[in-house]
Amino acid sequence: MSRPAPSNAPNFNPVVWWSTIAGVCAIIIFGSVFVTLSYLKKRRFELENPRPPYLAKLTDFTATNRDGTEVSFSDLEGEIWIAGYQYTDCPGGCLGMAGIMKTLYERFGHRDDFQLVSVSLNPSEDTPEKMDAWVKKNGLDVDNWWFLTGEEQRIRDYMIKDFKFFGVRENEDPEVIAQEGKFSHDQRLALVDGDGLVRGMYDVMNGASPEVAKAAYEKLVNDIEFLYREAGTPVAEVAESPESGS
Repeated sequence: MSRPAPSNAPNFNPVVWWSTIAGVCAIIIFGSVFVTLSYLKKRRFELENPRPPYLAKLTDFTATNRDGTEVSFSDLEGEIWIAGYQYTDCPGGCLGMAGIMKTLYERFGHRDDFQLVSVSLNPSEDTPEKMDAWVKKNGLDVDNWWFLTGEEQRIRDYMIKDFKFFGVRENEDPEVIAQEGKFSHDQRLALVDGDGLVRGMYDVMNGASPEVAKAAYEKLVNDIEFLYREAGTPVAEVAESPESGS
């Protein structure tokens, strides 16, 4: 009587089979948990640190810097920069604004892709020589900070149309002039990204509420750091910047 030929099929081992299935399921579950937690962490960060909006696209603009050279906003392509109003005869507010901008410089000014821009709202009197003297007198003579002057109406029209700053009003009451200066003007700062897009307006000089002004400044700092991350610059490079007042 002939015997059946031995089978070449591997022996079924249920322990190995179920162990393999369990291992694959565990990998899938742990992978799903990791992806979910990573997404939730990223989403929480985005909610706590929202992307600065796109408010306006700047056209190019050329003005005279305090050293007498002609500069253009197109020269700042690829840089993160801050812009605001300034004038040398201001009794105090403009110097306060300059102080805030200087703290930003102390935090980010070590970078080649960071710039401050102060624009005179009284260019008929703010000559380059006068602005340069004012800058040096007040300890603001640093690199990467323009103080611009030029044709008055052209500057004001540009600041309103492109940046969306509020208009300038000339004060007539002697008491108001003595306290607030010859002009009432927008005291916000504008944040501009490397593509010439205005990404935020910040009420850092809110006189009615110091809490609002402080929150606006902190928001501005956070948004600057966001734009550097958005541009692909490591956050660590921003974090290494000197602290304000150092």
